[in-house]
Amino acid sequence: MVEAEVEAIRTETLPEGTLFVSPDGILYQVVMAGSAGFRKAEPWPWPAPAWSGAVEKPGAVALAPGSLLARNYPVVAEGRPLPVMSRADFLSPDDQPDHYIFPNEQLARLAARLDETLTPQSGLVARKERRRWILTDGQRAFRVYHYRADDMGIGMDVNTRFAEEHIQARPCEQGPYYWRYMPGWEESLSTPAQDTEPSLESAIEAAVAEIAPVAPKPTPPPEMEEPEAQIVKKAPPAKSVPPTPAKEKATPPQASSRRKPKTSRKKRRTPAMILSVDIGYGYTKGVGPDGLRFSFPSVIGTAEDISFATDLIRGGEEKAIKYRDWQFFYGEQAVLQSRIQSAIFDRSRVHDYTYKMLFVAALVEMAKSVPDAGRINVVTGLPVDFFGDRSDVIKSLEGVYRVTADRVIRFAVDSVFVAPQPFGSLFREVLNERGKIANSDVEKGRVGIIDVGTFTTDLIVSDELRYVQRLSGSISTGWSKVINHVQQALGDMYRLELMPHEVDRALQTQEVRVRGEPVSLEPLVEPAIAEIQAAIIARARDLWGEGVRLDTILVSGGGGPHLYEAIHDVYPHARLLDNAFWANAEGLYRFGQRPATFEG
Repeated sequence: MVEAEVEAIRTETLPEGTLFVSPDGILYQVVMAGSAGFRKAEPWPWPAPAWSGAVEKPGAVALAPGSLLARNYPVVAEGRPLPVMSRADFLSPDDQPDHYIFPNEQLARLAARLDETLTPQSGLVARKERRRWILTDGQRAFRVYHYRADDMGIGMDVNTRFAEEHIQARPCEQGPYYWRYMPGWEESLSTPAQDTEPSLESAIEAAVAEIAPVAPKPTPPPEMEEPEAQIVKKAPPAKSVPPTPAKEKATPPQASSRRKPKTSRKKRRTPAMILSVDIGYGYTKGVGPDGLRFSFPSVIGTAEDISFATDLIRGGEEKAIKYRDWQFFYGEQAVLQSRIQSAIFDRSRVHDYTYKMLFVAALVEMAKSVPDAGRINVVTGLPVDFFGDRSDVIKSLEGVYRVTADRVIRFAVDSVFVAPQPFGSLFREVLNERGKIANSDVEKGRVGIIDVGTFTTDLIVSDELRYVQRLSGSISTGWSKVINHVQQALGDMYRLELMPHEVDRALQTQEVRVRGEPVSLEPLVEPAIAEIQAAIIARARDLWGEGVRLDTILVSGGGGPHLYEAIHDVYPHARLLDNAFWANAEGLYRFGQRPATFEG
């Protein structure tokens, strides 16, 4: 472990990506290290969840005194760089990971991600696992970050865990020196610790949430009836669901059921509604029956008290969503109103509560158009490199939901099918709206797919509809690179601070307004697009070479239309899908129409 701080040095000498501490104790990361004094740093992390409304949020700084950027930003000319670390720095002398205990999950998560940032060449990533954060290479843990209370304030029984697992955990204050520069460090440590014993209700609810997807179905008492049985098929006893007789909630179909009363037969004949939900890094999209479709930014935020709202400013949308112990805004509402916002950016995506809340938000959107939906079968997708998490997704999403929005909504997610995300585009091309094969060329051919998403680009090959893993992969480059470049340039040139989703909308029209005057974004967009084009095409060449063995290449995703021309120049047999933004969600829905999808 690195124990001592280094001496302060000139920040204009630091390479891009370096973390350093300013003289006033703020942690920064170098985000620009160009020539002619174009050197800039942002507070780490950015956006910073720990910068709450009660704390003045620091801004960007210039690193070169007298430079052009120094005219618009305060200058931090000196700082103490944080160490670049290796795997060996995280293991104790007996080759075991160190365990640390933090007062809350937010601080534990920040510490894990800070350690990940300091090991850029090690292959170590921070992820949440079994209600703790770990730094891992996918095979073993190199550091473990426990916490006494999760993001929703529910206490963790860490003392029992430590005793059962024979863990010796040290207070986080005894960890590396650089942790104390994380935003929220002093505030978290000065707040009195919560009771480490969770309430009985919270413990029961957490246990039920974990076992509900695999719990055996109880045998129902024959004499009980419940009008809402069809929407609580798998409901376990939990405080978030009103007491409901168990009769028809879990009764499996039986041959003798034909002799049941007429009302029971009517319920059984109602099939589960099919819904595709594509939870992306940038947007969450859904497609359902009768033309149902919705999308919203993949952002969850704190529910704020709105002091003024009328029907003229869509005040009806100001209501918070309540699910279990969570109360939140989502999508545009979270971007606009929430002081603390959460999105999914890293490999821990399916283990983060934000992922589950985005799914709940999708169910709320669905209920706006289909208010009487009771039972739902869901088709969703995961990026190729994260497809090993599919069993965790199924366990997380299946079950009974009781959500309060403008009304109380109840439904049961009976079954979840997870596909590699780009296969949605393939399904859109090969299947018709009833789920029948309608394109024999794609069905019998060898097809490549380039799906350009917000933060990742997936590349897969299908050979006669069989997934070819050795020719498939992902790259951590997507449309967000362009958004970030334009966002930073607008801040540097015009002091125009826009949120990523505002930049994304502006890119559709290719202009923004500065002091009432239109400004073209084209000069800012072209260099960023050229950069990601090169990265994506290089990855495609690694997997497919010249693509001569592929019959066709389908280009999809929200960034697909912007990159298609460059891809077509390299692969002349590439084809841009119509309405590429919706291709995956529409294809997953068509696949869900096939009876075999949810068999078993």
